[in-house]
Amino acid sequence: MKKILSLGVIFFLLGFYTLKAQNPIPSYAFPVYYHANFQEQSIVSIQADNYREKRDVVVRTSCGGTGKTTCSATVWVYSLDGQTIYGPFTVNGGETLRVEIDDRQWGVYIESDDHVNVDVWIEEGGSKSTQNIKDPFSRECQHINQ
Repeated sequence: MKKILSLGVIFFLLGFYTLKAQNPIPSYAFPVYYHANFQEQSIVSIQADNYREKRDVVVRTSCGGTGKTTCSATVWVYSLDGQTIYGPFTVNGGETLRVEIDDRQWGVYIESDDHVNVDVWIEEGGSKSTQNIKDPFSRECQHINQ
């Protein structure tokens, strides 16, 4: 059973390596019909004084389509080097997911059977909220209802 589970994790990680970004981060009002992948654009050089210590990936969802009042999406946040994956997180329509990340480059993979529209962006400086956000390595995040 452990071998099957570890093989599943390996195939899941390899799947992220083969994904091509459909959209850059940031992206706004992007319709997700089944799945979508977002990635930060490459930064050619980062100088020491521009070192980004804490940042947040923010994903906001809204229901798309006509007459749709409820929807949800499953979200994974992953480092582009393949070392870290957070999720899956279920985000309902009208909710915002905020995940604290480090200075590496990151991507967001979203799946939904519903037609959802998403905004994906990164905020510098970590969480600006007064609520505590869990350490990203604990695989927990904060949902913000709006």
